[in-house]
Amino acid sequence: MRYQWRLILDPPMSGKENMEKDRELMEEVASGECPPILRIYQWSPPAVSLGYFQDENEVVDLVACRDSGVDVVRRPTGGRAVLHNEELTYSIIVPEAHPFINKGGVLDAYRSISRGLVTAFNLLGIVAALVPEKESGAGLAPGSCFDTSTAYEIQVDGKKVVGSAQLRREGVVLQHGAIIFSLPAELYNKVLQKEPAGSKADQQIAQKDLGDKAAGLNDLGYNISYKLMTRALVKGFSMVIPAVFTSHNGVIKK
Repeated sequence: MRYQWRLILDPPMSGKENMEKDRELMEEVASGECPPILRIYQWSPPAVSLGYFQDENEVVDLVACRDSGVDVVRRPTGGRAVLHNEELTYSIIVPEAHPFINKGGVLDAYRSISRGLVTAFNLLGIVAALVPEKESGAGLAPGSCFDTSTAYEIQVDGKKVVGSAQLRREGVVLQHGAIIFSLPAELYNKVLQKEPAGSKADQQIAQKDLGDKAAGLNDLGYNISYKLMTRALVKGFSMVIPAVFTSHNGVIKK
């Protein structure tokens, strides 16, 4: 049996517009107005998205963000800060009772969705692996999502390449995540707060530490365009759910 899903391909939008749209689509799925959704989108201008419970004054340098042309927006999901720059973002919005989620908990949903992502990567010749529960752990930097890998997130060559977060409300799961093409470690180091404030040498160490743990796909030598990844995501999820996607709209650049 193949399930009907809606596919939304959006052009780049601001952080505020992207997060508002994810919230609105979650409400539509919760009301029964539309089937489950796979949404793929980008950000313009670049933005730091904060986890729902993070304090922006503790996590980001607001002056540095303004000077660098980086927006700051709060996600409806939890987790830690993500700098959305050279990346593609996916959103899965699906009722908790849907067979794809298997009526399980948070980690069950992560595992199911990550299977779709790994399948997409494999279609592009990228060997990806899921982080086992026993190997996940807390990161050293309090602000950055890419400081550590958590259970069932995705690594390539031992480095985190996708950062995801989840929300459950009114019987619906929203999970969205950033697929990194190029990790802007220097910009991360500039716009996130340091605790405690360190010297230039300390900042260089922090930048190297992030680069040791995470990377973009193109940083790792894969010449992947946004369009190629978009096609692979649609195909990968259609195989794993399994789904028939309808209502294509929008455009993914590059």
